[in-house]
Amino acid sequence: MASSSGFWLSGGLAALVFLRLPAPLSGDADDYHLAPLGGTAQLLCPLALWPVTVPTVVTWLRSPRPDGSQVVHVFRDGRDREEGVMPQYKGRTALLRDPREGSVSLEIRHVRLEDRGPYRCEVQIGNVTRQGTVTLQVAVLGSDPYIHVKGYDAGWIQLVCRSAGWFPQPLAEWRDPQGRVLRPLSDGHVLEAGLFRIAVSSRVRDSTLGNVSCTVRNLALGQEKTTAMLIAAPSPGRISSSAVALAVVLPVLGVLIIVGIFLIWKQRRSKEKLLYEQVMEVENLLSDHAKEKGRLHKALKKLRSELKLKRAAANSGWRRARLHFVAVTLDPDTAHPKLILSEDRRCVKLGDRRQPVPDGPQRFDFVVSVLGAEYFTAGCHYWEVDVGNKTKWALGVCSESVSRKGKVTATPANGHWLVRQSSEKEYEALTSPQTTLRLKEPPRCVGIFLDYEAGIISFYNVASRTHIFTFTHTFSGPLRPFFEPCLHDGGKNTAPLIICSELQKSEPSPGREPEEKGHANGDVAMNVDPSLFPPQASELFPPGDMILPWPSDLAPALQGLKVPSF
Repeated sequence: MASSSGFWLSGGLAALVFLRLPAPLSGDADDYHLAPLGGTAQLLCPLALWPVTVPTVVTWLRSPRPDGSQVVHVFRDGRDREEGVMPQYKGRTALLRDPREGSVSLEIRHVRLEDRGPYRCEVQIGNVTRQGTVTLQVAVLGSDPYIHVKGYDAGWIQLVCRSAGWFPQPLAEWRDPQGRVLRPLSDGHVLEAGLFRIAVSSRVRDSTLGNVSCTVRNLALGQEKTTAMLIAAPSPGRISSSAVALAVVLPVLGVLIIVGIFLIWKQRRSKEKLLYEQVMEVENLLSDHAKEKGRLHKALKKLRSELKLKRAAANSGWRRARLHFVAVTLDPDTAHPKLILSEDRRCVKLGDRRQPVPDGPQRFDFVVSVLGAEYFTAGCHYWEVDVGNKTKWALGVCSESVSRKGKVTATPANGHWLVRQSSEKEYEALTSPQTTLRLKEPPRCVGIFLDYEAGIISFYNVASRTHIFTFTHTFSGPLRPFFEPCLHDGGKNTAPLIICSELQKSEPSPGREPEEKGHANGDVAMNVDPSLFPPQASELFPPGDMILPWPSDLAPALQGLKVPSF
């Protein structure tokens, strides 16, 4: 209790001493501390303290500001603090105390123009706080004066002296060549962005000779800036200023008119030349366009002819492939446990659950696939698979040595040559990377042709007699047909894959005439040995039957003529 009483007693005495201080000063706008730009300012807090008094906290703030008071300097517990101090004041301020006078001051070094304005000091002793306000003004030395002639009137030369960037308001003074002060005609002072801009005018006789000077003084800094203007003596036989001006202006005006006319003529000529060049360029472009149009027309005609030949060649290749039809069946020992095979082993679909079948090394356990029972090691083989309205399937040929266990990436490098439907209207050849196929009509029956020695696996749309895709590879080892009915796809892909036991009847594409009609118009069937064609012709005319058009007037004579095989 004794220590607590001592604490309250000391606090009460400190407050009593502080309460005896003079009333706080609010600061007068006309009383300010003036400091030079770039120099050091010392702002005295307008609060008188007892000499024995030691402030607990002294805070200097900028006030008022648009965003409220901001801390400039903090003195707490006997030393300066930087917590919360504005960044632009850090390292530039210090607190000065005079114990004998009982005063505190804020020192600001390297004074800037932005430091101008009111500052508030808050002094705390014990639990009592007092505050006072002081204003800082920055004294600035402005620009060098500039003298110019405003005009000439009845023997008097009117002069104007201008300068900007001064604070406080400067004093301007005119002097004649003899050093006498000239009476100003007007004295204008404008405050812009806190700095004064002045314009002081005066006049001298046109007979005055020598330097007329203008001096601008900053009384607060005790500095000034002076500029002089020389007024020369008139030459003998001096004529009036209006005559001189006329003599100067008229030739200049004449030159300007001539130059203007020349520039207008030159600009018009340049425009005409540019317009002519543009017309010639347009004519050349039209000529080039006509030539290019003719070349494009010829190229288009040639491409159409080549396209006709390639279509005929593709149709001939499909017909040749159908000559090698084989009856393919499914191998149940390779079927995934969820696949259901028909009794004749020509139909496969995906079931709902795994079947109790032995898990041999030949059986697929991840991919829902099954292989054909036939092995191909030579020759040509063709079979057809009805895919109906399925939304997903994969068909083709694979090597006998492909992996049957786990997830397998189907690529030619891994022994798979497959074409698949990945969604309702998306078809892909499983190359590496995959090749997207753009088919005009979805295949309902897919023909697969294998030429082992030639290294060709081709796929056809049986209904439209069109070619889908061809793999080329050098085969080694046995090859087997590959079938994958894929997953149910939300119930849309439950239909089975059906291997055709005989060749399907294909419907001719729209616009295609039957073969009989073509023969009746004079087409003759010829079997030609492909080795007789040059190498580049094999792309347009693959081995097989070829239909060569003959003129209609020769058709009756050639009917029944059998062309010998070369």
